[in-house]
Amino acid sequence: MFAEQALTAHRSRNDRRGAGNVLRLRGDLQCELGDVEEALRSTNDALEIALSLRDHRLEGFWLITLGNVHQASGHFADALTAYQRSARLHRRLGDRSREALAWHGAGETYRRLDRHAEAADFHRQAVAVHHELGDAWHEALALEGLGLALLIKDPEAARRHLTQARSLLAGYDDPRAVQTRDRVERRLTSSS
Repeated sequence: MFAEQALTAHRSRNDRRGAGNVLRLRGDLQCELGDVEEALRSTNDALEIALSLRDHRLEGFWLITLGNVHQASGHFADALTAYQRSARLHRRLGDRSREALAWHGAGETYRRLDRHAEAADFHRQAVAVHHELGDAWHEALALEGLGLALLIKDPEAARRHLTQARSLLAGYDDPRAVQTRDRVERRLTSSS
């Protein structure tokens, strides 16, 4: 596996930041493949490096991955703690893009907890920042989250947000974008 080779190379050069980033990426991949136990181990190892380096930038970014892993494993309180800590660190560092990524994660977690009003609030904040920064991909993801959070209470607004997400996704043709666009399209079709 390339991740193991990269991790070995970074460790042999005593590049702790690089090793931590490989661990974070490995955690993302493991989570995406459904291996949340290994993802948690990789991500926690990365965070230990960030904490030992006292690097708040790395800690904040890698906490987003930790939140994603906790969310995937159904540990929602832990996910919210990770996202909220990440958002605070990024706010202090002035990194609005990553702060918005943490808000999006919190929004997704609240939605999974059926706390739709809170989910919508976090997604609105994420949409606004990603739009302001010109980040169409993450704006589309946050719009999808906002649409899903509003589906029960305000179906018309949900449809508008999902339609806007679909429009933003039209410019992407990679497999993940196609899958996301298809998911949004199915939601729009089922809500007609």
